[in-house]
Amino acid sequence: MIESCSKKRMIVAIACLIGLSVLVLIVENELTPSDTRPHTHTTALPNTTLKELCWTREDTQELEECQPCTAFERTSGNPSVCTSAKYRQKINCSKTGEVFRKCDRVVWLEERHFWTFEAVMAMVGMAAGLATMARQKILDHRVVQRIQRQVAAGV
Repeated sequence: MIESCSKKRMIVAIACLIGLSVLVLIVENELTPSDTRPHTHTTALPNTTLKELCWTREDTQELEECQPCTAFERTSGNPSVCTSAKYRQKINCSKTGEVFRKCDRVVWLEERHFWTFEAVMAMVGMAAGLATMARQKILDHRVVQRIQRQVAAGV
């Protein structure tokens, strides 16, 4: 069945499948509510004060999304969660005030890594397709040459 399709139809079909895949990814990303994503915050951090653990016992409001700690924050220890964690999130506890807590994932960073991976895989796929087409041309040319030699030899 697939052998009977022309190159033009195959290219159109592949383009439609790629477009549909990208559309599904975009729609799925937009329809997934951000509050259903699991937030994992650990409390077992060294040198953590009760003030910094206010989010375990008070109402909180997120002031910033989860962000990676900079090199300066890690070496200086300010905020203190950056000494033992890679990512921090600024929150406002109802009684204590603004504090930082450890978080395990940065959404925008994960999305960037995902799209980078997708782009690399698309380039690898295109390179493999081009290599396959080039190899097919070489093999077709060899077959034509063999037939020409046979015809020239009178066989």
